[in-house]
Amino acid sequence: MTSPIAFRPSKPDDLIGSAGVAARALVAKAKRLRAGSGAPLKVLLYGPPGVGKTTIAEMVARELTGGEAFAVEDHNGREITIEAVRRWMDGLAYTNLFGGGWSARIVNELDRCSRDAQDLMLTYLDRLHGGRALIGTSNLQLDLLTERFQTRFQAWKVTAPNEEEIERWLTRRWKAPKRLAREIAFGCGGCVRAALCDLESAFDLEGCS
Repeated sequence: MTSPIAFRPSKPDDLIGSAGVAARALVAKAKRLRAGSGAPLKVLLYGPPGVGKTTIAEMVARELTGGEAFAVEDHNGREITIEAVRRWMDGLAYTNLFGGGWSARIVNELDRCSRDAQDLMLTYLDRLHGGRALIGTSNLQLDLLTERFQTRFQAWKVTAPNEEEIERWLTRRWKAPKRLAREIAFGCGGCVRAALCDLESAFDLEGCS
């Protein structure tokens, strides 16, 4: 069995709670867009850490680009300067160099972009055309982004799964004993990443006993 902390969800059904709902809806939308819609994709996933936002972004980008790794750029919001956004805007004048397929940019912690970069990105988003996607994530509340910035995205709130959802997932997916699954679900505070780390520790201790 895959190590819990090495586990990387590859499809929407690997996710639980609202993350699974958002992933199914957005991957389905990505399939429709890739099939021929001329619209760009602008999505913002926001919610607490460790609930699957980046994983959803990666699934959507993979669906749009057909799994072509070179067609997906991955950034952190702290890296996004005015100069970076200007380079993105310059690139909009050219078609995709890799056969005209989709390309996607994922920006984690989008709220960490400076206000100046956010302001310039408004123009970039307005000029974004079909075959291009910008998928952002934020650990913070949506209102910490500028109001104008928020209106450019389809926003999805990804909430933490409840204890029952985590317990059920641990017992079904990972075959964890029910008592252990209940203890982990209670202690992880809704963070799936923390739950997997706790499960890994429990498996390690079991192997040493």
